[in-house]
Amino acid sequence: MGFLLTRVAAISAYLAELTRRGVPEHCGSLDEEVVFILDGVGGCQFAPLLVRRAFRQEGIELGTIVFNWQFGVPGEIWTDLMWLRRNRLMAGKLARKLLAFRRAHPRTVIHVLAYSGGAGIAVFALERLRGRQLVDTLILACPALSPQYNLGPALRSAKRCFALVSRRDRGILGLGTRIFGTTDRKHSAAAGMTSFSIPESASADDVDEYRKLREVRWTPELQADGHTGGHTGWVSSPLLRRHLLPLLRGTPDLPLHEVSKAP
Repeated sequence: MGFLLTRVAAISAYLAELTRRGVPEHCGSLDEEVVFILDGVGGCQFAPLLVRRAFRQEGIELGTIVFNWQFGVPGEIWTDLMWLRRNRLMAGKLARKLLAFRRAHPRTVIHVLAYSGGAGIAVFALERLRGRQLVDTLILACPALSPQYNLGPALRSAKRCFALVSRRDRGILGLGTRIFGTTDRKHSAAAGMTSFSIPESASADDVDEYRKLREVRWTPELQADGHTGGHTGWVSSPLLRRHLLPLLRGTPDLPLHEVSKAP
């Protein structure tokens, strides 16, 4: 029952935001601090709208930019998940957008928050930056990447990274990605359920980059913030209002975990 109530609350908040404000690409001032937000597959912009709503409710004056990487009509998820070539092209577009934004706003702090399938696009994009450290904080919320995907090249372009993980996300990031594949096209449970691990093939430099990564793993205590462990829990309004800004600033009031090498 708790899961159902929190899901209904999230959908209600999303619909209210969509109806009243729509989905403009830019929102708020872009001159001091900005969050590039990538939704998951399907293009409904669920996560970006809930983030904007949480910021507004808390009086947080951060600019947001929605990067719409999805293909086709909203709600069609399979193409977004499975078309790797197009996803890498869209990642290149995001990388160019980040570079252009930095040139136009040289003093603005840049964060990237990517949800589910969007985490793959964000990681591919930061790889394209080739070590240009443009991003202060990268947040990968329930990432639909394979657990041993090598994050080292992407982490070179960020100062810090948090991955938000839940063992309870068994439907979409467990069974779903085993059947239909992860964003990087591996048929396995995704890192958003199992946690990331450092691949055996990672170079010494790549392994060193993993010091920037910390995982926030779901615990029953997060139910008080509207997260019952499922796929949409990381964008529940109470959790976003309480924990998102500290995560972006690198000072989360949550238990953090290091990742280890793959067994």
